[in-house]
Amino acid sequence: MNCLKSCVLAVLAAVAMLSCTHEEGSRPEIKRDKLVDVLFDIHLVDGYLAYSGTRVDRDRNKIENAYWYVLRKHNVTPRQFDNTMKYYSNHIDDYEKIYNKVIEKLTRYETENLNSAGGDGRKSLEKPERNKR
Repeated sequence: MNCLKSCVLAVLAAVAMLSCTHEEGSRPEIKRDKLVDVLFDIHLVDGYLAYSGTRVDRDRNKIENAYWYVLRKHNVTPRQFDNTMKYYSNHIDDYEKIYNKVIEKLTRYETENLNSAGGDGRKSLEKPERNKR
């Protein structure tokens, strides 16, 4: 009985260790530059949803569709995105470098939009006035 108990504990310990480790030499499924673009677009969607007053309790379909759109736009499956995020959860230094690029891209985008929108950060949706003669 003591041997059986030891074997069960050894198997449980091995399973626990294997579930916490990542295969040596494995790579994320989404390349870095593409991941930067995906995360950038996800943040744009986040901003849009927040600005438009979207609420999780009543607008779940709208939210899901917005994020699905981003993944489809970049030809990324939810499984690829999840596996890539799991990979980077074990490679935080690399993830930080990627996120620094996302922040740079968001900052550039914000600056361009502030300059073209006259300072309020939103591009006008109105048609420009025609020159009057």
